Amino acid sequence: MKVSILHMEIRNDLQDNLTAAKTAVLRAAKSNPVLIALPEYFTVPCCMAQFSDAPKISRETCSPTLDFLQRVSIEIGDIYLLGGSVLQEDGGKYYNTSTLWQNGIMLAKYKKINPIQIEVEAGVSQGNTPMVLDTQLGRLGMIVCADSFDPNLVRRVAELGAEIVTLPVAAMGNHPVVKGHPLTEAIARDYGMFILKIGNVSSNMRGGRSAIVAPWGILGEVTDAPEDSILTADLDMEQLKVYRQKLNKSNAPDC
Repeated sequence: MKVSILHMEIRNDLQDNLTAAKTAVLRAAKSNPVLIALPEYFTVPCCMAQFSDAPKISRETCSPTLDFLQRVSIEIGDIYLLGGSVLQEDGGKYYNTSTLWQNGIMLAKYKKINPIQIEVEAGVSQGNTPMVLDTQLGRLGMIVCADSFDPNLVRRVAELGAEIVTLPVAAMGNHPVVKGHPLTEAIARDYGMFILKIGNVSSNMRGGRSAIVAPWGILGEVTDAPEDSILTADLDMEQLKVYRQKLNKSNAPDC
């Protein structure tokens, strides 16, 4: 089962980001993956480098981004599209919201439960509901960036049966440099899940490098080249099933 994640340079202009995202999605669709995934805040100009006013960012980027996701999802048809994340208003509050689409229909949306400090200061609110849903791929869990640092949330997503977890990320400039994907690999290994970590070019040296991670290792990761790239890998669901069975046996209490 083939999946593709889009490692993008985040441009300084909304329309430039939309154009780059469409080019990448349509290019990825040519190899007919079952899912294509975009990074966190992929349409927000400069991503989080100038992130200070959630209402303003939402007004300027939310509707164009969701309209784009609906249109391009129609264009790619049955392929699932993970819409990175967008800053969406709901009930007078603003949430870092990740969406899942197919054939132009929004199947699910998840509000980030662990916004980072710069988001909170800008006016981003905290979500409170984990998201795991049945898809043609299997049980799909949706988290965003710093959610991966919340062990209780990760455990809850695993308990809800997630087999594949989407993780759009955007590392800040003050994020410590991380070699490899130690946290993502540990989550995949400890809970028996595939993790799709979708980052961007500007943050790749600081923990935001895109990777597709299996419980038994990294299936693929992007290079440090400062350019857009598409990362594709095959997810072996039968191998995952065997791994999870062994994991459940090893975690079973002694009689």
